Amino acid sequence: MLHLLTKNLTEDEASKIKKQCETFHYNQDDIILHANENREGVFLVLSGMAEVYIPSQKSHGQEEVLEIIKPNELIGLSNIHHFLAANFPQAKQSDPTTPLYPDQLQNPSAQHSQSLIQVRSIDDTEALFIPYSVLKERWKEPAIRDFILDQVSSRLHDVYNSLAEQINMSNSMGPTTDPTTLRVQDFMQPSQTTIQAKITDTIQSVAENLSKKSTTTAAIITENELIKGIVTMHDFVNRVITTGKSTTDQVQTIMTENPITIQRTAYYHEALTTMLLNGFKHLPVTNEKKQLSGLVTLTDLLQAKQPTTMLQNLETLKTVTKEALPPIKNQLYATLDTMLQQQVPIIDTLEAINTLYDQLIHRCIELSIKEMPTAPPAKFCFYLMGSGARKEQFLLTDQDHFLVYEELPEDQDNQAKDSPHSDHIATRYFADLAEKIVANLELAGYKRCKGDMMASNKIWRGTLEEWESRIHEWSLKATNDRLLLAQNFFSYRHIYGDDTLHRQFQQIVTDSLDRAKIFLYRLSQLERENPIPTLEQPIRSMFRRNKKQVDLKKEVLFPYHHSLQILALMHGITYGTPIEKIDQLHEKKILSENFQKDLKASISTILNYYVRIRHNQHRNNEKLTSTLNLTTLTTREKEELMLSIRLIKELQSHMLSYY
Repeated sequence: MLHLLTKNLTEDEASKIKKQCETFHYNQDDIILHANENREGVFLVLSGMAEVYIPSQKSHGQEEVLEIIKPNELIGLSNIHHFLAANFPQAKQSDPTTPLYPDQLQNPSAQHSQSLIQVRSIDDTEALFIPYSVLKERWKEPAIRDFILDQVSSRLHDVYNSLAEQINMSNSMGPTTDPTTLRVQDFMQPSQTTIQAKITDTIQSVAENLSKKSTTTAAIITENELIKGIVTMHDFVNRVITTGKSTTDQVQTIMTENPITIQRTAYYHEALTTMLLNGFKHLPVTNEKKQLSGLVTLTDLLQAKQPTTMLQNLETLKTVTKEALPPIKNQLYATLDTMLQQQVPIIDTLEAINTLYDQLIHRCIELSIKEMPTAPPAKFCFYLMGSGARKEQFLLTDQDHFLVYEELPEDQDNQAKDSPHSDHIATRYFADLAEKIVANLELAGYKRCKGDMMASNKIWRGTLEEWESRIHEWSLKATNDRLLLAQNFFSYRHIYGDDTLHRQFQQIVTDSLDRAKIFLYRLSQLERENPIPTLEQPIRSMFRRNKKQVDLKKEVLFPYHHSLQILALMHGITYGTPIEKIDQLHEKKILSENFQKDLKASISTILNYYVRIRHNQHRNNEKLTSTLNLTTLTTREKEELMLSIRLIKELQSHMLSYY
């Protein structure tokens, strides 16, 4: 547009126009236009990109990105109508068909307008500021008007399409009585009815207060209006009565310090998932200032309108019999349908659904142990690999797991050697148990792994010593086959068994990698051969190159998981889901705070497309693929996808930079 501003002008006139404009440089996340400030002109993006978004009114609230602004596009178009109304009031003319130009206006008043939206740079951005005074002066140039009209009409087209999609989606959902999308504040016990105490209050006074209010729930311990702890009736029994503790002691001596809390604006599913993952039944609720707003209990969740299918399923899974395992899958899929239909954020959806799947696996293991002639002879741990381990499973896939058990005590070991069977007792027991677990999981809907990466395969179970040797062999003899096994293994997640043994196993994994630099190098070289596609140019140019689809699993998710895995292993992070590893890398200052936030948002975008593609294919009985057709996306969705893939590619590039 810069050349249009000076089109058909003399050199002096062009110089005067240029002097009124100014070029600004913005770093990543710098605010270009603030909400609720007067707009004095528009910006032309010269390089880099910016995003238009609605800033959250809450300290950790979600921000809604409206559009992406690329080079040679204008920022500030939402206020063009104010500029036109102030400077070209054709509606006030006797003959509206005759335009008024700037030189015909008498004392036009300046127009200042505020906006609810903000604009910030996505990366290093240069933008030319063009004051309204310059636009007014050059408005008689047809090329200027055509350029702005083209920009406005293009944006308007995208806005209407986006609005239509949202309305259609809302209509297709219809009314629902499922409280999944209720806010916590809709069903919590308000602070006025919540038992509160100070940290210096005695145990006796707090217990009497609970008794007086005829409640057996919990008391919130506060100081200076901030939550310091929580005390439940369970604490009174286990920390006072059973230990003989004096009831004149301060309540802070028995409280659970710094309890996990949830904001009152959080959703039902967030409260439920938080309780399930942490194993408690009371959750303090806070306001935007982190002050006590109320309390929500598991009973409150049960009584919110009606129990959600998620909670109903969870209660069912705890006691399901072997005969009742086959229909469980469809019940769980119904919960997934509801959460996707109600537009629950995909990360929250996967967290909730995988909580249910974890309980299903847990129950299958319990049933398998009951089928064994004796209790386990040694401590053991059962681990998931693959999408289940990453908490990214939404449809029941092939089984992917392994088993670790401890060596039997020496006296039992000697008994085994003296018995007619040469096999170790634990070896035989866990081989049989693994077969039963695989059979029960298959009954529940998990297919057997075609690659036999299951605990029933002897190379996927063993003692701590055997696993230490196995991992050591992978690192020393890093053939492609072993590297593929290792890639699958290092996404492991503990799902059942002894916590102490789990910690010992984690230490073995960590120690094994201290001397595995060649192994990590070989893993990185595999990723160098599979770069994430470059989509740096505006996404429209992809069509000219016939790039009309992207295989999200093969081209994006696999490289992302492997790159993150390698980067984490390089820095001693051997355990955690992908989201947890991103946070751990941030804590170690390997990833910046901005990159951490943007990367999680990007992977959320990719997973949202991936889950919905495969979910729709499943519902339509189609072959499952992970191919996203770009022609089905709106302009805004394409730009969002482009940015997400670019950020994930930056992660891969960052990992490869170490080698």
